[in-house]
Amino acid sequence: MEYCIYGTVFNNVSTIEESIKSFWRPDAVIVITDNFSTDGTWEKLQELRKEYNLVLYRYKSNRGQGRNYSLRHCPENSFTTYVDLDTRYNEAFHKLLEWAPKDKITHTYAFFGIKKEEFLKRGGWGELNVNEDVETFARVGFDYFIPVIIKENLFKGEKREKRYSKGLNYYIRRFNNIIDGIRGNGFYWKEISVYYKEKKYLVLPFYLIARMKGIYRHGGEVDNKILIVRNELEKIIDPKEIGIDDSYFLFGVSNYEYEMIRNVDEIIKRKFSGLRKFLCKDRIIRFVKSEEGLKKALLASNLKNAVCKEMQS
Repeated sequence: MEYCIYGTVFNNVSTIEESIKSFWRPDAVIVITDNFSTDGTWEKLQELRKEYNLVLYRYKSNRGQGRNYSLRHCPENSFTTYVDLDTRYNEAFHKLLEWAPKDKITHTYAFFGIKKEEFLKRGGWGELNVNEDVETFARVGFDYFIPVIIKENLFKGEKREKRYSKGLNYYIRRFNNIIDGIRGNGFYWKEISVYYKEKKYLVLPFYLIARMKGIYRHGGEVDNKILIVRNELEKIIDPKEIGIDDSYFLFGVSNYEYEMIRNVDEIIKRKFSGLRKFLCKDRIIRFVKSEEGLKKALLASNLKNAVCKEMQS
């Protein structure tokens, strides 16, 4: 059995070489599907193909479809995980990949270690462009959750989205992303009312379109986000057990998840000692073990300046 590290990409010419260098391994096949980039990404991949032994495809798709296309081109019987090509991966990524049991499913933030055939049997990646990971993790499930930081985002703020589309197409993309977000989170109106609060009626038209397209809800009485966090708390493993330093420790929940799951503090502090809790500008509550850990956690954030305030538990 070999590893297959795969992903989909669009307009990441400035980050793609750095990203590939960070996750490349001599024991892995790397499969990348380009969504017909217009900024030279495809040409850059051609340059890098031989040095990194890349397997390259072009396929017009959204993010979920592109990931699924790459997954299907991984070697048979390979152990797989996805990557984002606007991201620099760290040593914790490699340790996690090496530790992950090949007959189980291992999950952390931006990591999903699973055999190709098992993933496809469970439906692979969904069709969404946003929250495709939430929908997929809720539907497929996982055996282990490792609370660890494995990456640094190389794009921050609005420029993350603006490299994908411009002008009117940018606003159309944002419109569709809100709809996909609702569908992928598995939100019904009761969740919309809590998640968006005073903005819920502004979101109503998006919600109605999402309902017409179909809501992906795999948790029955709870939405996909809550289902995943509950499973993470139940299946959590200390990163120390797999040789990952405390500075990479991260357990993160959104304000919404924290509000809906009342006993997060009790569970996480029963399992781990020495935790510090921060509420950050991006509305994520982060449990870390040090100031260095918080800095690493914020490198993985999509925001440019995710200022944080320490909270009492």
